[in-house]
Amino acid sequence: MEIITIIKNMLATLFSITLAYFAPVKDMVFVIFFIFVINCLAGLIAGIVAKHERFSNRKFFHCLLETFVFYVIVLSIYIIGEKMKNLDGALQCITGIVYAICYFYGVNILRNLRKLFPRSRPINFMYYILSFEVVRKIPYLQQFLDNEKKEEKK
Repeated sequence: MEIITIIKNMLATLFSITLAYFAPVKDMVFVIFFIFVINCLAGLIAGIVAKHERFSNRKFFHCLLETFVFYVIVLSIYIIGEKMKNLDGALQCITGIVYAICYFYGVNILRNLRKLFPRSRPINFMYYILSFEVVRKIPYLQQFLDNEKKEEKK
């Protein structure tokens, strides 16, 4: 039993050290988690209610894996920025990534809500603003979306 206690204490210590090291980005990591949960719930409910789909382990795992990739990207940028003594630049880059995640997942969340509430004018308006009008205000976003459409057609 003593070895199990030693291993548990070592894991708790390593976990605490890791959390303390990444404390400056804890809010951004939480935002990614929060967006993931809302997107997952909206997609799940829209699929079940609007499309009469069953729960898909594959879709859920894919969503979980995609979120994990975002965590790895954010934490990698933080580590690299800290090691290069440019923590402010790393935090600015991470902030941009988190805003991009919020934008694309936000559009997806609203798209799923439109499936649930097709006659909701506020949801339709928010979806319109976020998916069409915001595109005009962010440099290169329209070019990116046009390029994605071309790639999908191929």
